[in-house]
Amino acid sequence: MLGVSKLFGGRVAPRANFGRQVRRIRFSENQTFALMAIVVGLAGGLAAVGFHHLIDFLSVEIFGRIAEFCEPLGKFRFLPPIMLGALLVGPLVSRAAPEAKGHGVPEVMEAVTRRGGRIRTRVAYVKAIASALTIGSGGSAGREGPIVQIGSAIGSTIARAFRMSDRRRSTFVAAGAAAGVAAVFNAPLAGVFFALEVVLRSFTARGFSTVVISAVTANAVWRLMVGDESILTAEVYRLEEPLELLLYGALGVFAAVIAVIFVRVLYFIEDKFENLSVISDLRPVIGAVGVGILGAISIDLLGSGLSGIDKALAGEFTVKFILFLLVGKMIATAFTLGSGGSGGIFSPSLFIGALLGSAYGELVNQIFPGSTAPVGAYAIVGMAAVFAAAAQAPMSAIFIVFEMTNDFGLIMPLMAACAAATVVYTAIKKDSIYEVKLRRKRALASDQQGDEHLMSSVLLVAAAEAKYVACFENILLAEAISLMDRNREEVLLVVSHDRALKGVVHQRDAVIAIKEIPNRKVVDAISQDHPVAHPGATLENGMQLLENGNTNFLPVLDWNDRVLGVANRISITRAYEVSLKAFGEK
Repeated sequence: MLGVSKLFGGRVAPRANFGRQVRRIRFSENQTFALMAIVVGLAGGLAAVGFHHLIDFLSVEIFGRIAEFCEPLGKFRFLPPIMLGALLVGPLVSRAAPEAKGHGVPEVMEAVTRRGGRIRTRVAYVKAIASALTIGSGGSAGREGPIVQIGSAIGSTIARAFRMSDRRRSTFVAAGAAAGVAAVFNAPLAGVFFALEVVLRSFTARGFSTVVISAVTANAVWRLMVGDESILTAEVYRLEEPLELLLYGALGVFAAVIAVIFVRVLYFIEDKFENLSVISDLRPVIGAVGVGILGAISIDLLGSGLSGIDKALAGEFTVKFILFLLVGKMIATAFTLGSGGSGGIFSPSLFIGALLGSAYGELVNQIFPGSTAPVGAYAIVGMAAVFAAAAQAPMSAIFIVFEMTNDFGLIMPLMAACAAATVVYTAIKKDSIYEVKLRRKRALASDQQGDEHLMSSVLLVAAAEAKYVACFENILLAEAISLMDRNREEVLLVVSHDRALKGVVHQRDAVIAIKEIPNRKVVDAISQDHPVAHPGATLENGMQLLENGNTNFLPVLDWNDRVLGVANRISITRAYEVSLKAFGEK
């Protein structure tokens, strides 16, 4: 050691100095979130690339070769590989991770709503393998549901490793979902809005920035390792004249009706499979037989449907055949997912929408020859409209179709059709295709059929958690920030000595304030416009206050403004479920 000291002129070795310097580094909360978002994006992007290659490998090298071997079966040569894939998926999902069954997106939404973003790590690889087997063998399902669940599981795992709170963990679940969609569809904007509209269902500055960073990072990984090509091959279209928007709006109305039918067919067939007196491991095989028979009629009914979209855009299908494919794709997707297969509904919805738009475009061009856009333009808009209605995610639908086609000229028609489709769908059916599954599992705690009165009758105090972080207004702002950092909180209650609420301090505001004047006290950064609840407020009132205030932190006070506790969406959900259980027992 003495020799080493002499070597460096009596100083500590540079390596030791560097180590101490590294340990002294302190990141701000925003910097920590940004770095974690990058990590989630990198992991999600790599997972998407691996998932993509796994599907291609199974499709070509395994199930493709089996189909070639079964060539003597003629049109039914795809039946054996589909059945084999289903035979492997059934036991894998039921034994390793039952939540990997079906779409995947409702399970992520449930994790955010009810479990504070907790998703088991094993779900990522079980979902990847099960979905790759389903899609690679020819099952009618898409890649978006699996990659959303895979990315979300990654985000949840990383957030747990950093011991994040429930609220923050949910943000990284959404970031993982955005990373998956942004990568596998080469659509970063669609990934961002899908995560915010469907998964997180809220727009906050921090949530938005975290999701954006993750989506951009994942998309960069995808472009570096896979390429930057658009998924679809489409011509560039434009709006011929403003009045044509009325025709696109009418297409949105038809898209909403088709979306409603698709949702009902999907869950009708799922119910039939659930009631079968057959062990769950074998139900996917029965569904695979149905898909294989439909595939014998038309190969376009197999797989995700993306290859068939190009044909619809090019106008290669006759109107009669389009109608058959439209109904057939609904049934094939319902057989695949309803029987217990693993995959998403995004790509099948796009195919169904493209078929609807193509048929509609043919009709419009016959009625108004030479004065409207080509069939392909209506097919593109139909793609977005059906998914926008079914998922109740118009922004996601607009951006994903825009990014898949790189056609900016159809932005106005896309907006008109998606808006009309969303409004008409909600007028016919309340729940999206994802929410229907949650409702059936009684996981939409704030909106249960037949039990709405509980939300408006159970007092919010039942959801007020007694554990919260608070301080006095005369302490230094630096101490308050440190207190929030230690407890991983973004909002700090400021109280008097008798627990009366003086206001709240937001971490982001505190950090800005202390940069301006380092020795400021908490009283200088108090916000008094944060929503609060008083006695008499119900669970429904609490949800409304959280929504209107764009927050997930609600102080619950008595009539003297003393703090009783803090409520959030998860605690309100739990209080509802307890009340629902007690109501059922009576």
